[in-house]
Amino acid sequence: MIARAKRTAAALWAYFDGATPRSALAASVAFIVVSNQPFYPLYLYLLLGGRAWPALLTWASAPLFASVPRVARASEARGGALLLVAGMANTALCTVAMGPASGVELFYLPCLVLALLLFTGGNRSVAVAATLAATAALMLAVRLAGAEGLVAVTAEEVASLRRINAFSVAGLLTVMGWMSRRLWWPAAALTPPGGR
Repeated sequence: MIARAKRTAAALWAYFDGATPRSALAASVAFIVVSNQPFYPLYLYLLLGGRAWPALLTWASAPLFASVPRVARASEARGGALLLVAGMANTALCTVAMGPASGVELFYLPCLVLALLLFTGGNRSVAVAATLAATAALMLAVRLAGAEGLVAVTAEEVASLRRINAFSVAGLLTVMGWMSRRLWWPAAALTPPGGR
């Protein structure tokens, strides 16, 4: 049983890895999102009870995030683009589900940072511009639709949702910053003396 669990974990780690620092970053972020998606509805259930059911809609994006490593193996740029599309689509879906007041739109920030980290040269400018345009369009669409969320929440619950989402975004950005260090410094500079 333990040996099987170790093999499964090793296969999972191997799948969510990349051949280059950028593809590894994309795969790692995808893994973080996929592994945390089951817990987001649980957090909201503890806060809202049965009214947390719209958070289950976030699971619809799980196959996109789970596909990022496979796509990135074939094309680093396509893997990065898929991660951005999945992130923006998931954020838009969560905004419709929980309402803009929940602060879930803060998750557009990691998308913008990923556009800066995952692409180089002219591709970076295109990725940042596309991410900004898509974010603006999605935010406008949600507001034009008058989305206040699929369930009613009190002002106190909205404040709690904002805190949960802000903390989650801050954590994700911090982890992304830590993981992206390999993009800026050679591997030798990250290895302590003696290779430990």
